[in-house]
Amino acid sequence: MDLYLIASTPHKGLGVFAARPIREDELLFQIDLRSRPQYSLRDIAALSPWDNDHSDYVGRGRYAVDDSPASYMNHSCEPTCYYHMRSIAMKDVYAARDLVAGDELTHDYAATSVDQFAGRSTWVLACRCGSSTCRGQVTGDFFALSEDWQRQHYVYLAPSIKRKYRDRLCALFQAEQRS
Repeated sequence: MDLYLIASTPHKGLGVFAARPIREDELLFQIDLRSRPQYSLRDIAALSPWDNDHSDYVGRGRYAVDDSPASYMNHSCEPTCYYHMRSIAMKDVYAARDLVAGDELTHDYAATSVDQFAGRSTWVLACRCGSSTCRGQVTGDFFALSEDWQRQHYVYLAPSIKRKYRDRLCALFQAEQRS
């Protein structure tokens, strides 16, 4: 039986939905963008709206178009899935909890927007997730979110991001130990 289906969602366009029950921490998708054509941000902006919406940062100022089913996953402030970044261009998607057939597969965009860290060209989107803990807007700046949120999502960051922001991330955990 298929794992997912892509279908229309109210107010969000297309989305990905569970086609069968899915267990918590079950691997759903493996994404590897290393061999995809790479573009500058300016080049991505000139592509079709679909390609632009489905682009993903792959490092060194370059982007690739992700045509995997995971690229249809919508944002939620209470996501049903999480990304574990093996590298900036290689990501695994897992179920964050047990899911039933028909549940939408969502993730928190802020947890994977590594090109936006620390206020670098941060985009802001109006959030349409409808969750009870909706932040009202989606920002790509990891450090603009609560420290509790940052500590929760730290484990899934790409190793290169952990190295690049090591001092800031260490301070985050030191602050937790002092409280």
